[in-house]
Amino acid sequence: GFICSAISSHLQTCGCSVVVGSSAEKVNKIVRTLCLFLTPSERKCSRLCRSESSFKYESGLFVQGLLKDATGSFVLPFRQVMYAPYPTTHIDVDINTVKQMPPCHEHIYNQRRYMRSELTAFWRANSDEEMSQDRIIHTDESFTPDLNVFQDILHRDTLVKAFLDQIFHLKPGLSLRSTFLAQFLLVLHRKALTLIKYIEDDTQKGKKPFKSLRSLKIDLDLTAEGDLNIIMALAEKIKPGLHSFIFGRPFYTSVQERDMLMTF
Repeated sequence: GFICSAISSHLQTCGCSVVVGSSAEKVNKIVRTLCLFLTPSERKCSRLCRSESSFKYESGLFVQGLLKDATGSFVLPFRQVMYAPYPTTHIDVDINTVKQMPPCHEHIYNQRRYMRSELTAFWRANSDEEMSQDRIIHTDESFTPDLNVFQDILHRDTLVKAFLDQIFHLKPGLSLRSTFLAQFLLVLHRKALTLIKYIEDDTQKGKKPFKSLRSLKIDLDLTAEGDLNIIMALAEKIKPGLHSFIFGRPFYTSVQERDMLMTF
């Protein structure tokens, strides 16, 4: 259900989530739940919402609760979400929806394109003289940012679902639940370390391109796309740039091909 999707997406977006709603109590309940899946230092970079205050979105936080205005609407600042270090999960507790941004390599790609288009516009606005063509470096004329950066969760996982199925069988209030959670997080961490080691061995620590994602999924038992996303997101935090190394080139190539086809 909703809580399973929220935790799964939260883990798939490197532990970064924005929780919005009309009730501070409902928002904070989810914020506290998601914070259980963060490290102590990441929790310190998270924030509950308060009914009397008007907190704004901050791009450096891991989990943050935000209240809707009196009309029941809420607008995220596109630019700040775009420039956040990691992709974000968007959770609305009023209507129980969970949306997510694309994974790290795509997030970084979009970030750079957006930055380039901003710099170009800024340069033009401040330039008295016309720029000669040879002075323009890689400006992306056709780039208009897709304001709809959040998408439905495309890939289901088995890891979170199995964990929740088991934990709900335990009686509430038992310290056993927190032990169980710690064990689950340890398993995820070990899987992420194993994935990094697997890629390092396969590529001679990055000297050669990575060969087969299919083999990795089978060998590490990550055939469910959601499971792979969760472990990749954790691995990205341990080894930044991993997504771009694995998926970067094929992704950029497919984007270039798509752009090329659209010009015909």
